[in-house]
Amino acid sequence: NIKDFVTRPNALSCGAGPGAAAENNDRIGHAATRVIVKMDWDLLDDVHSRVTLVKGSYVVSASPRVYGAAAQNVNQLQDSSFIQEANVKIDKVFGLLDVTAGRQFYGEEGDLIVYYGPRDNYGMLVSAIDMFRADWNGEHMSVTGIAGKTSDTFVEDTGLAQTDLRGLVVSCKMHEMVKPSLYVYNRVTHATGGLGSTLPNRSGVANGKNTNLWVAGVKAKLATGGLTASLEFAKNFGEDRTTYAGLVNGAQSTNYKGYAVQLKAGYKLDLSDVGSLNPWGEFGMGTGDSNFEANGNNTFQSINTDYRPGGIYGRFDTGAAIALANNSVANGGNTFASNGLSNRVIWGLGFKATPSAVNKLTVGAAFYRYAMHRVAPNAGGLKSSRNLGSEIDVTGEWKHSENVSFKATAGTFKPGAAVTDLKGANAAINPAVMLSGDVAIRF
Repeated sequence: NIKDFVTRPNALSCGAGPGAAAENNDRIGHAATRVIVKMDWDLLDDVHSRVTLVKGSYVVSASPRVYGAAAQNVNQLQDSSFIQEANVKIDKVFGLLDVTAGRQFYGEEGDLIVYYGPRDNYGMLVSAIDMFRADWNGEHMSVTGIAGKTSDTFVEDTGLAQTDLRGLVVSCKMHEMVKPSLYVYNRVTHATGGLGSTLPNRSGVANGKNTNLWVAGVKAKLATGGLTASLEFAKNFGEDRTTYAGLVNGAQSTNYKGYAVQLKAGYKLDLSDVGSLNPWGEFGMGTGDSNFEANGNNTFQSINTDYRPGGIYGRFDTGAAIALANNSVANGGNTFASNGLSNRVIWGLGFKATPSAVNKLTVGAAFYRYAMHRVAPNAGGLKSSRNLGSEIDVTGEWKHSENVSFKATAGTFKPGAAVTDLKGANAAINPAVMLSGDVAIRF
């Protein structure tokens, strides 16, 4: 019941009659597979190439192979397989830079700001970016610069906007315990209006000025003894020149102002003849819009976030095949689904334990609380609740070998008062419960 939080509808919310229960039977019971094959080879001594084939990634035209479906013929196999990476890497251009050009994955899994690559959300999304990347590595510092496109169309023919992405990351590696880095990313959405036009977007009229979203931030990782911790702060800058029909009087947003902070910490305690215990905690906050506009420019914006905490909240994010609470209200859309720290306050705590007698097994438990940072007032002028809900997960992972692992998750997501406020006091609302298993094989 991920889509509407209803398993036992009542007559007041769903109507009387024998069909009421059937309308809310949206239970999920799928088993799906995804195969990723990476092929690397040397074209020359200093030129290398990579091609990555993915079968079973959720995209518009193809979904993962689902158990119980009919056998695929060769044409269907071709239609569900995609070349997600195809690039070349040149060593020591100008004697300094390693340059990678073409379609490629980028970033680290779980990153708050930008990540392109395979994800473990429902539908097994895989994304990539077409870009140039240059890496310089010194003894105490490394620098990475990127310039690419996430969409490219001919404006004069289609009226659709092109989108560019540029970025620069500077990392310090002088100290073994503390590893700080600075980054800045710039996403440019090219205007579709006439060049030189300065008309404001008051009646859906596009002007000729581009939208520039800048995300600048600093993050640091600390590791000493059994303690690991990380801190990240990110801030939005730039001009927003897109049309938002919901803004007051159809006015135009002009400046991005959002910001976010994220803290994570954990401690690994090794006990002789017992095993290891790893308690952890995390906190994240990203601003919402002070004028309570859904697309307002005070809401923190990431580039392509992969911050998706929680077994249920994180698996059914905005990029998944089915988003959390997608049908919770008629016009609610995926308001409740994970979208990084855009208009969110999230905290969680838990632990993992590995017994010495069964050192291939790791068990854990986690609790998360999710809330919006800002909420809009209702028709009566009163603000609804910011509480999106809370989640409890219990996990077990078996490390069969270096390359084979099994993981089981049992979780329950309890909708918060924000769901009640939008669906109405008489609506039937039930927790979402999930049992899942994941198998990973690398070869």
